Amino acid sequence: MVMYDERMPPDATETKRRLLKAAVDEFAKYGLAGARVDRIAETAAANKRSIYMHFGTKEELFDKVVADSMVELAEAVSIDAGHLPSYAGALFDRLEQRPHVRRLYLWAGLERQRPIEAEVKEYRRNVAAIKAAQEAGHVRADIPAIELMAMVIAMVISWDTASWSLKALQAETDHESFTGRRAAVIAAVAGLIQPLSPSAASTST
Repeated sequence: MVMYDERMPPDATETKRRLLKAAVDEFAKYGLAGARVDRIAETAAANKRSIYMHFGTKEELFDKVVADSMVELAEAVSIDAGHLPSYAGALFDRLEQRPHVRRLYLWAGLERQRPIEAEVKEYRRNVAAIKAAQEAGHVRADIPAIELMAMVIAMVISWDTASWSLKALQAETDHESFTGRRAAVIAAVAGLIQPLSPSAASTST
């Protein structure tokens, strides 16, 4: 199967930049199913034909928007597998600064259950770094590196994926919306990755 980024022409025109910006906003707000191509074109002061000419189908445009956002995120927050709590904190900060990336990630998981090659490449690099840290004894090795990566991400976005009924309890607690959640994420990741003691490791096997 030909990936969308293998058939895309070079992104060099102002129209394409406007279309991509409008598409990011549209998909982040409405997801793939709810997004409207005509709304993207109108926001970008372009026509629908230019979307199909430059990006292909709506699905291909969505894939490009998600892939670009994930690669941008990976470049802005490079993984430090030897100190995953710091990475989790930096990832949390970046997603707070750019909430559309978090929303695109969640929409893609719900509506576009297929790999995007650019994103796969970044995950492969991160998983390899965690595996190396496990082999060096810096990170617990009883959980496969790929699952550990998934758990760290899940902790970072745990509040976003929590039930609204659970979130409703926030007003009844002293839970501070940003600083408290960030500290909780870092502490949870630190506890998760702690290498097991020899006795604990033997018990778990």
